[in-house]
Amino acid sequence: MPAAPRVPAPTAAIKDGGPELVTVAVGLGPSAPGSKAETAVVDALERAARASQAPPTLVRRLRAGAGEGRAICRERRDDLVLLLEYMPDRPEPVLVPRDCRLDRELALRGKEAAGEPALIGVLWEEHRALVRGGARERKVRISRKVKTGLIAGGAIVVVGLAIVLVVVNSLRRETVVLTVGP
Repeated sequence: MPAAPRVPAPTAAIKDGGPELVTVAVGLGPSAPGSKAETAVVDALERAARASQAPPTLVRRLRAGAGEGRAICRERRDDLVLLLEYMPDRPEPVLVPRDCRLDRELALRGKEAAGEPALIGVLWEEHRALVRGGARERKVRISRKVKTGLIAGGAIVVVGLAIVLVVVNSLRRETVVLTVGP
């Protein structure tokens, strides 16, 4: 008799835990003054980023004057930063995407791309192509607060151990016998 097909265990079915969630920050760059037209483009960009299904996104809106893309990436909260900025050689504003994981700028996009729901997917595919090409993602770094906590915790353990050793040595009975010879 033929054996029944083996069904894989439920935990073995999905190894990577599903699609990767990409965090995206959108806003006005330092060169954009924040006119109604520019704000409308950023609104459309935010709606398109939230509508992205491949990859799914977590979008946050940057406050006006948040800074340039590199400074925003230093916060280590986002995977992609999309800013509407003016370039010296172009009369119209452009979208300046920055890949925070790779710490590099991606290709500029015209402001018309802000309304495209596939924009995040295209940018993330560009990220994946760079990774396949040998680009290295940023290392996960420990924040200053965590470093301070680890150092303080280590210092507390060392001081506590020293106190315990002093107490244990003070409780130990020692007898010293001196023998004086003729």
